[in-house]
Amino acid sequence: MKNLFSAMAIAITLLFTACGSSEQKPAAEETAKKEEGAGFLADEGPVYDKTAIDAAAPITTLTIKGVGATMAEMKYDLSELTVPAGSTVKLTLISEATDASMPHNWVLVKKGNAERIATKGMEAGPDKSYVDGTDTDVLVYTKMVGPGEKDEITFPAPPAGEYQYICTYPGHWQKMQGVLIVK
Repeated sequence: MKNLFSAMAIAITLLFTACGSSEQKPAAEETAKKEEGAGFLADEGPVYDKTAIDAAAPITTLTIKGVGATMAEMKYDLSELTVPAGSTVKLTLISEATDASMPHNWVLVKKGNAERIATKGMEAGPDKSYVDGTDTDVLVYTKMVGPGEKDEITFPAPPAGEYQYICTYPGHWQKMQGVLIVK
């Protein structure tokens, strides 16, 4: 009788353990996906197509400047930009830097990805303006501009929300960043 109870206790324990681990596996997989970072934000919200410019959309013109002569002084002159949803954005980046070691770009990224995108930009290197253009968290970007230079890009405003913009030249993103608000 004692052996029968022991056998039943072991069988019940194994049954609950087997059921429990199969229920916990999807939660563990979900947590692992979230911790990966790059993919889970890219899956949220509508897909953004930077080439889908509506010829009838109103045009919003923006000018932003890279200012400062040293690493300590560098920044964008504007830390917040606002555009209406559904508009076409015509953005001009002007470098007011005076030192050749101060090139800048303007990279629009999905919020929360600035550091990761800047790190991937270093890997992309100068030939790609320090931007991994294949990353789905990079929405649009200018080329790298040196002192006195400018670049202009035209793109459809992303869906309503907040986005980050950064300079991905190595060491710049921490100081050269801002928020694009689409209303």
